[in-house]
Amino acid sequence: MNWVSLAEEATDGHFDVPAFQARLTAASTLVLHFPLYWYSPPALVKHWLDSMLTPGWAFPSETSKLRGKTLLVSVTTGAALSTFQPDGSNGSTLEELLLPLERTAAYCGMHWGGIVASQWNPAATDAEALNSSAERHAALLVGRLNARG
Repeated sequence: MNWVSLAEEATDGHFDVPAFQARLTAASTLVLHFPLYWYSPPALVKHWLDSMLTPGWAFPSETSKLRGKTLLVSVTTGAALSTFQPDGSNGSTLEELLLPLERTAAYCGMHWGGIVASQWNPAATDAEALNSSAERHAALLVGRLNARG
């Protein structure tokens, strides 16, 4: 399992696309982890997707180098997860909000691994509380990965 921080991988706002694509080709599962930012992934994640998912490499799905791999989304929210319901204050489910990522996976011939979500309290400053939240989220994510077999 490899961990990549997109912010550390960008050079002058660009990614080494061939190197990243080689890493993605070797992977069986891609986990995108990000904080929900105005109901979508942050701009850097979108820029990375736009850079990586090139014609002939990521699509069409029949010849995609991502075909058969799984895309799983790991997201943290500032609001309680219960608010992400049609009758909640956010007015939509996370599945509805992140549908473009599910459709992207399908377009590239990938399996959709679903969403692992946790509320992250940005006001928390206590290291123990932050670590506990991170550990709970990591356990949920590992559980989802292990359930895939």
